[in-house]
Amino acid sequence: MSFPIIQSSYHFNCTQCGNCCTGDQKVNLNLYDLYKMAVYKGFNHTRQLFDETLVHLVQGQNNAWVPQIKFKSFKQKAAETSLLFCPFLINELDEENNLKGLCRLHPDKKPLICSLAPVGRILDLKDESEDFVFVKPAPDCPGVNSTKINLLADLKKVLQIELDFERRFYKILNKINEDTTKEFLLENVYSFQTDISFEKILTELEVH
Repeated sequence: MSFPIIQSSYHFNCTQCGNCCTGDQKVNLNLYDLYKMAVYKGFNHTRQLFDETLVHLVQGQNNAWVPQIKFKSFKQKAAETSLLFCPFLINELDEENNLKGLCRLHPDKKPLICSLAPVGRILDLKDESEDFVFVKPAPDCPGVNSTKINLLADLKKVLQIELDFERRFYKILNKINEDTTKEFLLENVYSFQTDISFEKILTELEVH
C-alpha cells in the first residue's frame, strides 16, 4: 500500500476519539519507547514491561522480532462483544460508552509512532534516505478531515532526537541475523536497565 508523501505540510487535528488506541491497531515500539515506558511505570528494567504483558514481541518486516504494545480487553456494557484497547489508554467513557482517546503517556512518554501520527516514516538504510508520508491513524479517524495545517519541519524538530534514536535502532536490527531467535533478542536487545542513560545503552548495543 502506498501513502502520499508529505512535502512540507499536512492537515490534521487530533479529536481524542480513541480510534487509534482501540480495536486491531498495532503499535510497534523502538528501544527508546521501551525505555520511556519503563521509566513511566517506575520499572528499573525494561524486561518488566514484558513480564507484566504490557509489551510482547511480534514478527515485523523481514521476519525480525520487534516489540509491540499488548492490547487488553474491555467489556462494552452496551454490546455483547469486548473491545481491545491500549493498556496506557485512560479508561474514561464518552456518552456512547466508548473509551476516550486520552493517553497516560502523553506527551513525553508516548511511543514515537504515536507522537508522529498521522505522519509515517519510511527509512532506507542503504542510502540513508527517509520519506515522511500521511497515514490515517485509524480507518475512521475524524482528525484527518481537519483544516488545521501542520508543518512537517516543526514536527521533525520536536522529535529529532527520537528519530535519530530510531534510525540507530533499525541499523542494529538490520545487522542481526534473520535466524536470531525471539528469546535471544528479548534477553540481549530488548531487556536493559533504566538507571543509566539511554545513549549509553544504545551505544553498547551498536558495538556488540
